Amino acid sequence: MTDEERQLLETTARIVLKLKEDISDRVAGIEAVLLALVLAHGRTDIALARLRVQADFLKMKGTPSAYLDSFVKRAAGSQVAD
Repeated sequence: MTDEERQLLETTARIVLKLKEDISDRVAGIEAVLLALVLAHGRTDIALARLRVQADFLKMKGTPSAYLDSFVKRAAGSQVAD
């Protein structure tokens, strides 16, 4: 294997691992949103409050969820507009 081939393989492996991490974060975020809605019996205000707490907890723990943070910001913005 040449150095160029090795470099390409390493770069590809890093990209695949990053993609897997991104997808896992999104899936976990979607699961959190659905669970919050079920537990809140469809009350979006309560679900959003749960999600805010969960997003803040993950940040404090040092494992923030980009998907969950983004979802909470967008949902809070749309509630203000309503």
